[in-house]
Amino acid sequence: MISTLPSQDEVFDQFSEIIESKGVRAALIYLLHQTDFRYIGIFRFENDRVISVVHYDRENPAVMATEDKPLLSTYCCYVKDTKGVFTTANALLDARLDGHPQLQQVQAYCGIPILDSEGLLIGTLCYYDTVPRDMLNSELSFKFRIASALAYGNHVPPHPSGSV
Repeated sequence: MISTLPSQDEVFDQFSEIIESKGVRAALIYLLHQTDFRYIGIFRFENDRVISVVHYDRENPAVMATEDKPLLSTYCCYVKDTKGVFTTANALLDARLDGHPQLQQVQAYCGIPILDSEGLLIGTLCYYDTVPRDMLNSELSFKFRIASALAYGNHVPPHPSGSV
């Protein structure tokens, strides 16, 4: 018996069903399980800080959020600066990250900007891991599709403080 992986359209359809029936965190958990990454999350920016508004860790599923961090201590700063995707499959071999505070802790990262209809950056959709991970460029357009669905479906939670 040959096992086939679901198509991106099938994954998107399932993601859409889950987000409507069980919420954004359950939908992100489903997406994460289509990858090898350990973590997935949605982050918002507040002043010079990154705020976790949705988080899932495969190894610690009960943990609902990460600590707030200074923006420059995360790879999200590259997404914010460019309003574009930032990826690294192996941070230890990526010269762009020389001296970055997370270099040893976060070795694989894929951050996708979440933009509203006016083009305002409202957050990032991030897949990340403590070990290097392969990433396919063909997956980036799919991740943008997910980020757009999050924004246009009003599925990006506000800051926990309610200040955004």
